Amino acid sequence: MAGLTAAGLLRERGWSVVLLDMGRGVGGRMATRRIGASRFDHGAQFFTVRDGRFAEAARRWEEAGWISPWFTQEGHVRYRATSGMAALAKRLAQGLDVRKETKAVSVEIGGAGWRVSTDSGEVFQADALLLTAPAPQCSQLLCGCADSIPDDVSAALAAVEYEPCFALLVTLENTASVPSPGYVRPGNGPVEWIADNTQKGVSEGSPALTIHASAAFSREHFEADQEHVARVLLAAANPFLGGKVTDWQLHRWKYSRPVPGDRPLKLFSTAPAPLAIRGRRVRRTPGGRRFSIRACGSGDDREFRLY
Repeated sequence: MAGLTAAGLLRERGWSVVLLDMGRGVGGRMATRRIGASRFDHGAQFFTVRDGRFAEAARRWEEAGWISPWFTQEGHVRYRATSGMAALAKRLAQGLDVRKETKAVSVEIGGAGWRVSTDSGEVFQADALLLTAPAPQCSQLLCGCADSIPDDVSAALAAVEYEPCFALLVTLENTASVPSPGYVRPGNGPVEWIADNTQKGVSEGSPALTIHASAAFSREHFEADQEHVARVLLAAANPFLGGKVTDWQLHRWKYSRPVPGDRPLKLFSTAPAPLAIRGRRVRRTPGGRRFSIRACGSGDDREFRLY
């Protein structure tokens, strides 16, 4: 959501924008996957609107039928994408120059701007650079020009830690026992979150659950055998399954969410050329062609905010 929305805003303001995405599809953690006829949001589960500018964008999306309210929590509406989170990402990408399956491997200073090299040998030249990957990946990309990056930016990136998360996708023979409106947080144990994609309106096939493991369990078992991880999570989620498991898939999110307590990052620099890195706040730099747009995940991997 961060990169796609920022690209759309920049294009509206007259910039020529190219997006590089190493995935086969756009969206990153706005991810939707199928098992047979069942469909699962297996990354971000919803997003929340807390800013007037983003509220206007969400209003347009809701009028177009792209999103709808799912539930309200702590005074805020949690929005779901009507056809899955990946579908919203695809709609945001419409009209943008997105180069999928293009992995950036290094970033260098090139002339008056930036030179980005990919694993296929392509080189992209740009006046300004916006990075929306997780902080460790941004650090790796920038290591070749570390001497040109301000110390506060490098230090801020190096200080960010992420929690991992298992996402177990499960199809069932019978209707699940997840309470309305289609999610539950067990509160303890290895399972942190369960979403019923059928109640959510994402899946029209067999009952389809997304089970997110806790950060502690995911970290401890991240390299463990998939069968073992699935057995433990299914046992913990059993009160909410409601029937026989017919199929499952396990996905590992290495960079699920920043460790709670991280300070907001100062991730903007104009020397030697404009560089912005996704953080937790917006900062706009007035005048000329300098810019900084920050759109970001919250402290919760299932909640994304754009400011």
